[in-house]
Amino acid sequence: MSMGSAMAGLSDYAGWLYARPGMQQLLLGLQDEAGQDVLLLLTACWLGQRRAVADPQLWQRLQASQSPWRQQVIAPLRQARRALAGAESTADLYARVKDCELAAEWYQLERLERLCLPLDSSTEATLACIRAQLALCCEGLRDPRLEQLAEVAAG
Repeated sequence: MSMGSAMAGLSDYAGWLYARPGMQQLLLGLQDEAGQDVLLLLTACWLGQRRAVADPQLWQRLQASQSPWRQQVIAPLRQARRALAGAESTADLYARVKDCELAAEWYQLERLERLCLPLDSSTEATLACIRAQLALCCEGLRDPRLEQLAEVAAG
């Protein structure tokens, strides 16, 4: 399935981008090493792919929605999952916690998409739009992985 279409919803686009070769490692590296939020990175790429105007006020709303969800729901589930990893005796529980973590992330992507709509269109090229969204998302972070992410997202 090609997600080059600007019509794909955030969840579909996020699933497509996350499955691209090397993207899981890149996104998790930005999360674990640079303190970025994978769901917001995916949202930034989706907004850029849709050629939405980069709006600092929208990013304030997105971050205000995501921060408590990440802290109160996703991070505790991730911590529990990681604590259960590797032990054969907890493999079933690990799988259930992982399913809950993923369900919480998919649910949040739907919430983030609703906050983004309706969108004002930009006249900029897709790659430029993705770069602008990532700059707002990451608050000016300089990391070469962001350019790699933008290029893959622009497809």
